[in-house]
Amino acid sequence: MRVFTKGSIAQAHDGAQAVEDLHQTTAAQKARQARQNASKRSLQKGGVLYASKARAMVKEKQALSEAQQILSTQRALTQLLKAEEGRRERLRKALCKEIRKYGRERAKAEKEKAKTLRQLEEIERAEKEADRRVEIM
Repeated sequence: MRVFTKGSIAQAHDGAQAVEDLHQTTAAQKARQARQNASKRSLQKGGVLYASKARAMVKEKQALSEAQQILSTQRALTQLLKAEEGRRERLRKALCKEIRKYGRERAKAEKEKAKTLRQLEEIERAEKEADRRVEIM
């Protein structure tokens, strides 16, 4: 039993060491991949290029790239805002049209109602006049 526990402990240590080695190896591979994927474009043709100047050139190009990205994003946002504004304007116009239509219909209904009331009043006057004539006779 003692030999079994001693072997188990040794295997646990070996497993932990293997996991740690694997993490270090993958970290090294990622770092190597990042170095290899770095831009291999020439920064300058001819002459001496110092590392500090090369770094400054790379930073400048990155800043320019970021600025261009920001401008393109702003243009896209502006286009979206204009499209949304157009949609909103079309909806507003449609709503105004419906409101005017409702107003015309309501005015027409009020006019019809007034006409009907006048007709009823005329009928009532005519009935009263007829009643008076009947009483006079």
